[in-house]
Amino acid sequence: MDKCREEFEKQKYWIGLFRADVDFDMTLGKFGRYVSNGSRRIDAMYLESFNEKWEAWANAWQHQQAKVEELKATIKGNHGRIAELERLNRVKAQAIIDLHQEITELKASHHGEVIGHEVHFKKIKQERDELQALYTQQGINMLKLQKRVDAALKETQFALQYVEEDMRGNHEFLKMAMIRTFKALEQ
Repeated sequence: MDKCREEFEKQKYWIGLFRADVDFDMTLGKFGRYVSNGSRRIDAMYLESFNEKWEAWANAWQHQQAKVEELKATIKGNHGRIAELERLNRVKAQAIIDLHQEITELKASHHGEVIGHEVHFKKIKQERDELQALYTQQGINMLKLQKRVDAALKETQFALQYVEEDMRGNHEFLKMAMIRTFKALEQ
């Protein structure tokens, strides 16, 4: 919350003369409140309006932080899935190599027994072809998932950019940016 308050105090609401006349009390309200320190008289309605702006700012900040954490968790989960797909691809690649070796060995031993082993050879060849097709499909799936992860990272960075740059109090603009981000992630 300290970073949130620092960013808030950089905004147009925070007038230099006003700064010396108020203190921040963390114990008041949900996010703390600005109170007069008695150095001079401050209009109560002006102070209340200022505290309302602070509360709206803090609520928006808290909401954005929750969305950012949710996006980070999603990305972390995607990295786990990608690692599992890569592991499966390595297993399938090794199975293909083993089948190729077996085929080579069978070819060498079949000089006189071609007819008897032909069925077995075709079966192995078919299994090899099926594994090759699975391996290819797995690669395609991994590329698609990587594209989705890259898109999620891009959208997350885009959303974070708005969170960091949009400190003007234009919460509707920020809300629309987050809606755009989550719609893009759903695709």
